Amino acid sequence: MRIKHLLLATYCLLCIKYSVAQENSSIDSLISVYRSELNTNPIKAEKAVHEWLALSIKSKDSIKQAQAYYSLSNLGNITGNYKQVVTEAPKAIALLKAKNMINGLAACYNILGLGYKNLGRYPEAMDNFLLCLDYAEKTNDKQQQANAYQNIATLYILQKDYTKAANNLDRAANLYRELGDDDGVLVTLFNYANILKEQERYDEALKHYKTVLDYREKEGNKAAIAYVKINVAQLLVEQEKYAEAIPKLNETLDLLEELNFISDKAIVLNDLGLCHSKLGNTKDAISYFERSLKIGKDKSLASYNSQFYKNLSDLYSDVGNYKQALFYYKKGIIVSDDINSVDKEKYVANLQERYETELKETRIKLLEKEKKLNETELEKTALSLEKTALDLDKQRMVRNIFIIGCILLIGVLILLRYSYLKRMKVQQQLTYQKEENAKKEITELVKDHKLSVIEKYQEGQQEERSRLAREIHDGIGSDLASIKIGFEHYLEDHKSEPKAKRLLDAIGNSCKDIRSLSHQLHPLPFSKIGFSSFLKETLTQIKSNSSLSITTFLYPEEEIDDLSDSLLADTYRIIQELVNNILKHANATDVEVQLTKHDAYLNLVVSDNGSGFKTNNKQGIGLRNIKERVQKRDGDISIDSSPQHGTSITINFPF
Repeated sequence: MRIKHLLLATYCLLCIKYSVAQENSSIDSLISVYRSELNTNPIKAEKAVHEWLALSIKSKDSIKQAQAYYSLSNLGNITGNYKQVVTEAPKAIALLKAKNMINGLAACYNILGLGYKNLGRYPEAMDNFLLCLDYAEKTNDKQQQANAYQNIATLYILQKDYTKAANNLDRAANLYRELGDDDGVLVTLFNYANILKEQERYDEALKHYKTVLDYREKEGNKAAIAYVKINVAQLLVEQEKYAEAIPKLNETLDLLEELNFISDKAIVLNDLGLCHSKLGNTKDAISYFERSLKIGKDKSLASYNSQFYKNLSDLYSDVGNYKQALFYYKKGIIVSDDINSVDKEKYVANLQERYETELKETRIKLLEKEKKLNETELEKTALSLEKTALDLDKQRMVRNIFIIGCILLIGVLILLRYSYLKRMKVQQQLTYQKEENAKKEITELVKDHKLSVIEKYQEGQQEERSRLAREIHDGIGSDLASIKIGFEHYLEDHKSEPKAKRLLDAIGNSCKDIRSLSHQLHPLPFSKIGFSSFLKETLTQIKSNSSLSITTFLYPEEEIDDLSDSLLADTYRIIQELVNNILKHANATDVEVQLTKHDAYLNLVVSDNGSGFKTNNKQGIGLRNIKERVQKRDGDISIDSSPQHGTSITINFPF
């Protein structure tokens, strides 16, 4: 009988394990569906997540439940269902905290912050982005750190604080490059374009939008394509190109309907209404505004509803329907008041706090009155107890004097010991400080000597380049020019000889090469020709003479051209050395050169898709020269490279 029960229990256990394994397999397949359909078919992705959530609840797998809640909030953010974001993300956070799991909290706070931002609740959004950043730093999650900086930048863009926005985008971009996250870099570039749009630098913004759109269309990310197209269309609206904007907006609307991005549809419908109203199509404009307002009410888009009501009010006012104009104007005022309800809540909270304080003060006064009444009654009883108390007081006094004396003696001893230890500690600190100062002085002397040697070496190198450039230009160049002139005279009597014509072309090409070589060895002062133009022309020549594809990004060019010639000369030499190294050793096909001027420093990034190298290997003369130039200007350099994965070199020159 026991064997029979044991076999039955074993069979049941195996059935349970098999059932759990099946559920885990089903959840994994549903997760795969969610990831593959996220940006192309969000309806199918959401259905898969709900099934995944039901299975994880059934199997009591709280980690899988937390992941499902996070995925639902992510879908809500993508499709514009921001109420879903702020509902589901806290559930994931609660489950992770119940399990004492820190990993994953940064991502949850980030998505929750996005939900609050899109609902117009900016203080709560900033709180959650800062929590995301805090947990990301605790877990060394650089991906979520970059995402937090990215999203904080978008809040500063809304506040029109473009300097802080750009600083946070720089932090995000550097982290994305360090991680090799091309998608993150693209999102950063997209937000830079948004800053340019807000600053009315429309041509530059459109250029960046098109760059991002090209990449998104190649990878087939429909969600990202939709967001870029919304901004491109809004760019036309802000430039008052309403007729040109309408087909772009209709195209974007079709894509949003395909993806079921409801909240974003409200924004596009509002822009369509604005375009039609400006073109005099009042009936169409009202229809679009009302459709956008219906979505705004359904999805609680408070920050947008106020604008939707204002547009309808202005439109009805323009056509003379002042009753409807007043109706929608009042609606807009109510929504604006709701948006500012946080301040009202704070005011009510302050009133409540003051009220409770007054209640406490009243109760204290009543207690004091009761105390006085009780004191009168107690006085009578106290007289009878005084005699007994006098004897007890004498005993207590003697005991207290003895205790106080002991305490004072112990206190004096403690103070003396503390004073001695403190004096010894100060002497140790002074000795240590002297040693540190001596070490610093020695280090500074060594550094100054090293910098002096580097400067003298580079000055000698520059003088030698100048001498070679003069010798080539004045010697070989002049000789070739004389030969060319003489040969041209010779050809006047022998024009019919085809070989002679080819020789003349060869001599002419040699003259150009000699002149180009002399300019590369010793370029003209950049103030005369413009550094940006000179650098682009040099890289274009290298590109035309090789199979290398070179992409150049200089921003802002005018401010870069105004920098000192010595800094620009070092920058040019470094770029020249890096590109030559890529040509010689990298086996690359694509090179990207980025030069960006910030308030406090000049940032240079040169990256390629070549064979890479091990950074701990012995470095060549060219790379040592580059590091010496950077060191001379108190700059910093970082090299990110590994075999078969390309190379990215980042250099910062402080001003």
